[in-house]
Order: sequence, then C-alpha cells, then structure tokens
Amino acid sequence: MLSLIMVLSCGAAADEIYVPDNLPASGSTNVIPFKSTFMKTDCRYQALYKASYFNGKSFSIKELAFAASYTGNLNTSQMQIRLSHFTGSVLSATMDQNIPNPVAVLDGPHTYTTTAGLWCPIGLTARFVYNGTDNLVLDIRYKNGVNSTSNHGGFRYTKGAIPRNWAYGNYNAVTRTGTDTTAGLKTRFTVDLVSIIASGKPSPGGTVDLDLNAPGNGGLPYLIGSSLGKGPIPIDTRKLHLSLDAILDASVNGYLPMIFQKYSGYLDASGKGQGRIIIPNIPLLIGVNFYNAFVTLKAGAPSGLKSISPSVLVTVIK
Repeated sequence: MLSLIMVLSCGAAADEIYVPDNLPASGSTNVIPFKSTFMKTDCRYQALYKASYFNGKSFSIKELAFAASYTGNLNTSQMQIRLSHFTGSVLSATMDQNIPNPVAVLDGPHTYTTTAGLWCPIGLTARFVYNGTDNLVLDIRYKNGVNSTSNHGGFRYTKGAIPRNWAYGNYNAVTRTGTDTTAGLKTRFTVDLVSIIASGKPSPGGTVDLDLNAPGNGGLPYLIGSSLGKGPIPIDTRKLHLSLDAILDASVNGYLPMIFQKYSGYLDASGKGQGRIIIPNIPLLIGVNFYNAFVTLKAGAPSGLKSISPSVLVTVIK
C-alpha cells in the first residue's frame, strides 16, 4: 500500500463548458440581473440549463463566469448563488419549485467586478457536483446592489438559448415578476470532470454508494478516502479537501472493511467506478459529516497519480 501522503498528492485540471457559446463579446445585451437600478437594488434571478448542453458528463462546478458588456462592478450587502438539479422542462412561476435541492456556492457580502468583452468569473466559494443526467437551475439573488457606473450591469445573451425567471426588488421573492425563454445570460462553467457523487440512505444501518467518474482514466486503479473534515490538505500548489484524521487513515488503509467497501479497485473502460459506505447502526452517528474523495494511480505520473476528485459530503441523518 502506498503511503497516505503519496496517495493524496495530485490534482485534476479544470475544464470549461460554455452555454451556449464561447463568444463573450458578441450577442445582445441584457440588464437582468446585474443592473441594480433596473432590478430596484434587490432581485432574484433564475436560469435553466438543459442537460443536453453538458453531453452526459458529470462534474464538479467550481466557478461561473458571465460575458460582460460593460466594465465596472456591482457591490452588494448580500449575494447568494445556488445551484440545483431539476427534472422539469420549464421554469415554474413559484421560484423555489425550480431549486428542489439547492446548494449554496456563494453566500455573503460580495462585489462582482467585470471587464467589457470578457468572461468575468463571479467568485464562487463552494462547489456543486452535477450528476450528468438532470437539467440544472442557477438561482442568484442579492440585496442593496449598487453599480459603479451608470451603464454597468449589462451582459451578453444568445436569443432563445437559456430560459430565465426574475423578480424585481425582492431578495426573498416567492413568485417571479417575469419570465421568458429568450434572454438568459451566456454562461461559462469551470468544472472538474473528475467527480464523486453520493447516493443512497445516509442513516444508521443504511448504505451510501459513491459513484466515481474520471474521464480519460479508464482502466486505472483508484483509491477512495473518507474523513471527518474537509481540510484542506495543501499539496504542492493544490489542495485536497479531506482532513488527515483517523477515519482517513482507516478508510485508505482498509482497516474498517465492513464500513468502507470497494475503496480500492479499477475503473472501467469509461473511467467509472463505485465505492460504498455501510453506516454502522449507531444513533450517536446522526449529524456526523463524512467527506469523501478518490484518486487514480498511474506509473510515470507526478507522484504516481493521474487525478484527484473534489470531495463530496455525506451527513448521517435519522
């Protein structure tokens, strides 16, 4: 068995997905949602991205960027950005129905700085793991928005590509003010194609499956690790979002095989694999967090490793 530090010492490169195109200086300009005077300083915005844009790939979303028409910034006292899988085909007028399982990827006071004609990252602080199957809904809302210049706030869109909802002047809007299928903002997703997705019953006595996906790693050995924290562990210029604790040591080294199952093996030809957690039937575990990630091994790669996934959280519930 490789040493723990060797096993956890390589990062995966990020990829970018453009919806609907990689043309940040072309298309029409729309002021929803980042023109604060138009949105009455507070707003809520949603955009629907069809699964077909993602070509059946699962991945971890680490950043979002929009194509700015003007240079400047939007200052807010609170900005929250959430992402959710969505099995519907059209956005509901009741906005919360469009984000049935929201994950906050930004939440706090925020300034969004943009440069005309460029893709402008918004600055996410957390990740979202996309399952490769469902549609995806983006939900943005902010309070007390102020643009730095009178014309700032316009962004590019391609007509008919991305449906959207919006609500003027209301951070906590329940019902949309308007909707259309024509003018959702062009979006760049910065993603890690190497991903790990948890599913199942995370309760005492239950089973959680960990689905591994590493395109380009077909046939390689993999190793999964679990820990009670998300670290991070700094490794070279990268970070692994697990903690060096006793659970990580036990899961990586196979000390608890009745709990951490199939934690090593080989990915199939398409780069997929699966591990499993059998949660002990102990009620005191309710509320405990387990963070989980995996690496793939390859001779000749830096430190003998080709890829490392982001971590996925499993919380034990009743």
